[in-house]
Amino acid sequence: MRHFDPKTMTEAIPGMHKLEGTKELPDDNWFFTAETIPEGKKLATNTAGEPILVTIIQ
Repeated sequence: MRHFDPKTMTEAIPGMHKLEGTKELPDDNWFFTAETIPEGKKLATNTAGEPILVTIIQ
């Protein structure tokens, strides 16, 4: 399992970061496999503290 920090919207690495408040995500979660955020999208979190992509509204 890997950890996502919904406050900073970054990965939290056990042993390097405090894991308090982080969300455990499976290793195959898109957040850990995507290299870039698609154009017209931005990173956000859902009510469960998991990373999601939302459409940028202009």
